[in-house]
Amino acid sequence: MERKYTILTILLVVLALGLVILPKKNGRKESDPKALLSAITEKSRYLSVDQVTHRIIENDPTLLLIDLRPADQFKTFALPGAINILPDSLLTPSNLELLNQPGKDKILYSNSDLLSEKAWLFCSRYEVNRLYVMKGGMNEWFNTIIKVKDASGTPSSTDLELVSFRNAARQYFVGSGETNAAPVTPKVAEKVVVIRKAPKASSGGGC
Repeated sequence: MERKYTILTILLVVLALGLVILPKKNGRKESDPKALLSAITEKSRYLSVDQVTHRIIENDPTLLLIDLRPADQFKTFALPGAINILPDSLLTPSNLELLNQPGKDKILYSNSDLLSEKAWLFCSRYEVNRLYVMKGGMNEWFNTIIKVKDASGTPSSTDLELVSFRNAARQYFVGSGETNAAPVTPKVAEKVVVIRKAPKASSGGGC
């Protein structure tokens, strides 16, 4: 697993170096290349599926889930409150305004990590803050939350609590059906209200 993320980090560094030499677009403010490269090597951008699931269940108002999967997959099953934005439209003016909402933790995810990591990199270039990646994506979410596994060996109290949480979370999302059953009915995504900045008052006069 760690080797996988080491390779992914190397790919991101290569992509970041490519971004550094690209010209700026539309006068948008961009992050310092050195700061961007430094952020890539850190792991603070990752949130586990357990962390994300806990915040969904708690109805965390600071959580903004951004599903990068194709629309047909999103319609088949969506995490509660998630909005569907295709990667190639992330940097449109309206979506950048959405991503720059104050007081929100923006969580990017796709089926696995590669697409969400690339999206994180491009958004980070334009200084979108409080931006995270759900580690492992929906594949990891299904394997961890929906297909809950019993603790193996001699589990610690922490392991037992985690399994208990995952079982409760599975029931929250799909009811008390079979452990290996996959959800087929999507949760209705909540409409996200974009907080727009009020226009500055005119000082009057002029030349």
